[in-house]
Amino acid sequence: MEFPPGDSLRDGDRRRLPVVDVLLGDAEIVQAEILDEIPQVSELISSLLFQTDLVIDNATYAADTLEARSRTENLLDNLLIALANAVIQPLLNHFANTEEVKQKFFDYHLIATREIERFRNNLSWKYRLKKYFQAPQAIFESRFDLFVLSSPGIKKQEIYAPRSHELVQLGGIQLAVTLALELQDAIAPRLRSAVAFIGSGIVYVLTNVVGRGIGLIGRGILQGIGSAWQDSRSRKSSDRMK
Repeated sequence: MEFPPGDSLRDGDRRRLPVVDVLLGDAEIVQAEILDEIPQVSELISSLLFQTDLVIDNATYAADTLEARSRTENLLDNLLIALANAVIQPLLNHFANTEEVKQKFFDYHLIATREIERFRNNLSWKYRLKKYFQAPQAIFESRFDLFVLSSPGIKKQEIYAPRSHELVQLGGIQLAVTLALELQDAIAPRLRSAVAFIGSGIVYVLTNVVGRGIGLIGRGILQGIGSAWQDSRSRKSSDRMK
């Protein structure tokens, strides 16, 4: 579907809007939210054009090695998927309910307005979740999440990459997430040890103290029953002798 410079479409409010101008109006948002977040683009282009080495998991591989080719393929897949996302996102934001766009870009199950709005809401929620929680966690764990093409479809793949320079630039909610993760790493092992110790203490008390107490009570009850039974037999014997 082509959009000549003078072409226009109706948006959700039935207003006629020039397509190209509207899409270009989101250029800065797309650049900041999608394009700037694509990992290792310069390394990918350098390897493809100049056959430069690739650093994979802190090891250097020549461009013609199997490891470098596999990493290049994964980076290229992720780049293509991100570019496709950058193209479709502004179109979805402004012309989601336009019939021409539905016919050309949407699957059949997304044609209904309710399904489109549900899809957009889910997508918006996932973007916020990624921005404020998943992205800082990936930075803190020194990794990138790549989306690669596979036989079932698109799958996510994690790769190691040093990201200390990004970590020091975090602020607000993203910084709070990394601090929470660090606090979890510091407290969780000790908390597990404390819980295990308390659990062992409870088991000891139940088996040795409470268990013995219950045993003594049971023994006393049995002895009482035995004494009562013997007294009863003695009385019966006495009655017979009389």
